[in-house]
Amino acid sequence: MIRLPKAICRVFSEMLCVTMAGMPQSRCTLLPAFSVVAVSGRDARTFLQGQLTNDLLGLERHPGLMAAACNREGRVLEILRLASQGDTILAVLCSALAAPMIARLAKHVLRAQVTIQDRSDRLAVAGVLDAAPAESWSQDAVAAGVTRMVADARRMLLVGPPPSLDWLMREMGRASAADWERACIDEGEPTIHPQTAGQWTPQMLNLDLLSAVSFTKGCYVGQEIVARTQHLGRIKRRMLRYAGPAGVPFLPGQALYSGETQAAQVVAACDGPQGTDLLAVAELRFSGDLLGARPGGRELAPAGLPYLIPATVA
Repeated sequence: MIRLPKAICRVFSEMLCVTMAGMPQSRCTLLPAFSVVAVSGRDARTFLQGQLTNDLLGLERHPGLMAAACNREGRVLEILRLASQGDTILAVLCSALAAPMIARLAKHVLRAQVTIQDRSDRLAVAGVLDAAPAESWSQDAVAAGVTRMVADARRMLLVGPPPSLDWLMREMGRASAADWERACIDEGEPTIHPQTAGQWTPQMLNLDLLSAVSFTKGCYVGQEIVARTQHLGRIKRRMLRYAGPAGVPFLPGQALYSGETQAAQVVAACDGPQGTDLLAVAELRFSGDLLGARPGGRELAPAGLPYLIPATVA
């Protein structure tokens, strides 16, 4: 082994300290509001390919692939994060929507060799904020029997038995479910709740801008309307982000007003000491307006999204 001069060692040591000091520590939290549904069997992938908006051929390259399930009118019923485990595909979604989704998918199985089960009795979901690069998780995650679902550069979902999650997260800082929810809102990622299931097309929720919709794959439930909406380019409602004062609660599906006119509906909201963050599907003609929870209210101001909203074709 060649020993480096002490001066060089000191420089490298200082560089390492500066680098480590500048890196945010990963923080984690359990997410009991999410459930895990497993679709298993030889035909699992083909079956889901005909049910979801995204192309599952990219699942191995993108663990954590986002997709939506729509009704025949092209309205979103659930938003899922997906990962594969051999012949099984795991889907993470809002717990209150798991049973309705399982019941609906079961009607479409017919002769396909597929079983659909709620695995929430065995598998828990955790969220990691300021996550380290995905490659550094691989060995530990596999050793713990935990499945990773990468959401973006700073967010990751972990799915596994509770003891395994506890072991994997043992040295991480702690966050809260509200921290996770706020991070999702900051990234412009929607959540569907029972109150809002079946209300909006994928484009209204910006799922086309979040790479959650494939316009080149084969047919799926609601595909004709989703594709027609995209090609016509007449999307007059989009999900926008707003910020407001703390202590003002907002519920999914709640109406928001510009002056006396209903202008938007709440998708997701998070209240905290630093204020309220929310996502709302709004008519684009009101995109620059202050909105309120009641006619004449002005407590919500437009806030930025990390992606661009395309202009509407007249």
